[in-house]
Amino acid sequence: MNSSLNNIIAKKITHDVGILIFQFLNDIEPIIQQSLTAAKLKDFYRLKGKYNKGRFVCPFHPGADNPTSLSLNDNKRNFHCNACGKSGTYLEFIMYMQNFSGRNNLNEAKIFAANNFAGLNLGFNSIADFEQKLKDKILERYRKTNSLRYTGYYNIWLLPEIYFSNTAESDRQIQRKEKQIKPFSEVCSSNSTSKPDFILEALDLEKTIRHLKAQNIIDNGITDYDKAIQDAKNSKLINDFTQNADKLNSVDKLSDFMSKKYNIDIDTAMKYGLIYFDKDSQRHLYYSDFFMLNNRVLFPVRDHETGIVVGYQCRQTDLNASKQYKYLNITDYQDNLITNENGTTYRDFVPFKPGNFLFNLYELKNKCINTLWITEGIADAIKLSSMGYDAVSPGQANLTDFHIYLIDKYFGRDVAVNLFFDNDKHKVGQSKSIAAAYRLWQFGFRNIRIISTFKELGKDITDCSVKLHDDETLKLFVSLWEKHAYSFAPASNEDLNTLLKTGLYTESDILSTDPRNIKQVISFAEALVKYIDLKDMNYKQLAALKKLYCLNEEEIETLLNLCTKNFKEVQNANKAENIVKENRHIISDAGQEEKTEEKFINISKAQLFHLKKKFDLDLIQKIDNECSRKQIAAIVGNIIKNKDFNVLDYMPKKINPHSSNGTHTYKYGCTG
Repeated sequence: MNSSLNNIIAKKITHDVGILIFQFLNDIEPIIQQSLTAAKLKDFYRLKGKYNKGRFVCPFHPGADNPTSLSLNDNKRNFHCNACGKSGTYLEFIMYMQNFSGRNNLNEAKIFAANNFAGLNLGFNSIADFEQKLKDKILERYRKTNSLRYTGYYNIWLLPEIYFSNTAESDRQIQRKEKQIKPFSEVCSSNSTSKPDFILEALDLEKTIRHLKAQNIIDNGITDYDKAIQDAKNSKLINDFTQNADKLNSVDKLSDFMSKKYNIDIDTAMKYGLIYFDKDSQRHLYYSDFFMLNNRVLFPVRDHETGIVVGYQCRQTDLNASKQYKYLNITDYQDNLITNENGTTYRDFVPFKPGNFLFNLYELKNKCINTLWITEGIADAIKLSSMGYDAVSPGQANLTDFHIYLIDKYFGRDVAVNLFFDNDKHKVGQSKSIAAAYRLWQFGFRNIRIISTFKELGKDITDCSVKLHDDETLKLFVSLWEKHAYSFAPASNEDLNTLLKTGLYTESDILSTDPRNIKQVISFAEALVKYIDLKDMNYKQLAALKKLYCLNEEEIETLLNLCTKNFKEVQNANKAENIVKENRHIISDAGQEEKTEEKFINISKAQLFHLKKKFDLDLIQKIDNECSRKQIAAIVGNIIKNKDFNVLDYMPKKINPHSSNGTHTYKYGCTG
C-alpha cells in the first residue's frame, strides 16, 4: 500500500479514536449507565442467586458457591463481593466479565454496554472494529479519487454528524489562531484600534479536559496522565525507593535538613515518605552509576486515584552548590548511557511532569473540605497540613487546567480556594496567583482568595516558620493573613480591553494584572505610549518599565530618557537623580540586558519575546549558546501553547569530572 495512504489512515484513525474515547463515549455514558441494572446483568450473565435481595454467586473467584457473596446495587450502580473483595462500577463489572484488557478496557466496556444493554447500535462492536471500518471507508474513497491529500478524507466519519461538525469547527478556529500569530515587532507596530475586543469568557471545564486528552492521544497515542501512570508502574527508580527506602534514606540527614530549612519535624517528614538520598547509598540503586540524586531530598508525588508514587520532586540540599538545579522532577532512570562531546558517559533521567497531579490530594480526596489551601512549594503544603490546614501543591507557581479539574472533581466549585503562592521580591508568585485566580474564575469557581505573607517575616510559610520557630504563633499569623486576604474578583471586560489595546500588554499580561491596580496600570500604559514607539523598545526595557506603573506621566518621560538616548542630558536634573536612585537597579538591568540581547545568535526577537515570559536572561543566553534553532523553536512553541514542559529536555547536559570522592556530579548548562 502507498506509504502516503498509510500515513493518512494512521492519522485519521489516531484522531478519530481519540475523539471516540474522550468525547463520544463520555457524552453517551449517562445513557449507558441508566440502562445497566441488576436485573439485566443477572439475565445477560446468568448469575445465580437471589435477585430480590440483589445477591448472587460471585463469578470472579474460583469455587464460589455462596448465593449471597456478590451484591449488585442499582442505587450506586456498583458491585462488591464480600468473599474475594472484588468491587467496582457496573461498567467495570462488564469489563471484567468480558475480559477486556489494555488501556482502552473501560471504553471497550462502554461500547459493549451501548450495543448490548442500551440498544444504541453504534455500528461498531469494539475499537478495533471501529478502526477497521474507518480504514475500509478510506480505502473505498481512495479507489474512487486516488487522492493522497489528508483533507480529501476529513469528512469520513463513523460517529454522529454533530461530532464531525464540532471537530471541524474546532480545527478551523485553531487554524485561524495560528494565522493570527505575528512576530513581536509586528504586534508592537500595529495600530491599537486593530486589536479585537477582549472578553473574559466562561469556559466548560469538562469539554476543555476532554479536548486536552483527545489532543494528547492525537499527538502521542496516549494521554499525559495515562503515560505518567504507565511510566510510574514500570519505573525501576520508583521501585528502588518504595522497596528499599530503609537502605536509601539517610534519616538523620533528612531530620537535620527539614528542621533547619523548613522547621518540619522528622515524624512529619517520614509520614509523607520523604527521603534524603546520600551518595553513600549509591550501591543500592538499580543503576549504581546514576549520580543525579546525590544530596537531595525526594518529595514523592502520589496518584490521586491509586495512591502509587508517580514521581519525585528532588530538592538540592547543598544550598551553596553552583550551577545545579535546585529542583529536579524525576520519574525513572534512562536505560541508555549518554556520551558527551568529551567522550565521558553518564546516565540521564526520565522527567516527571507535575501538571497532572497535586501533592497531598490522595490524602485529602475523601475528606469533606470547606477551604482548600494551594501552595507553590510542596514543603509549604506539608507545613500547613501539619498545622491542621487542608493543603495541596502543584509543585510549581502555576495551576494547569488538569489541576483545576482535579479540584473540581474532588471538592467541587463551591470550595473556598486559598491561593498561597510565594510573596517573593520579584512578585512572580503573586502574579502567578492572579493568573491562576482568573483561570479558576473562568471555570466557574467564585470563592477564591489570594493569601500572602508579610515580606519581613518570609516569602512563604516555611520561611516564616523557620524565623518564628513557634507553630502556635505561626497559626495566629496565618489567621491574620487569611482575614486580610484579597477576595478575587476579575477586572471588567472594559478595563481589560482598554489595557490590551494600549499594545503594551499581551493577553497573558492582562490576566496576570491585579484587578485592584488595573486603573492605575491603564493610566500608566496610556501615558507611556505617548512617549515611545513600542517597536523601538526591546522586551526587557518594556518589562522593566511595566514594573513602574506607579509613576506619573512626568516621571515616565524622565525615566524613558534615562533608559534610552538622553541619559547624559538629564542625569544632572534633580528629579532625574531621584528617579535614578529609586530605580537604579531597573535602569542598570535594562541597559545590561539590552547589551546581552544584541549578542544572541540563534534566538530571534519574536522568540525572545516569548522566552522572557518564562526564563531569566542568563538561562536564555545559555539556550542561545547550547540549543539548536530547532530546539529553540520547540521551546518557544511550548510556551505559546502554554504546555507544561521541562526545559531540561532541550538542554545538552554537561559533566563535571572533578567532583569529590571520585564520583561524577552532573551539572547542566542552564538554570531554571
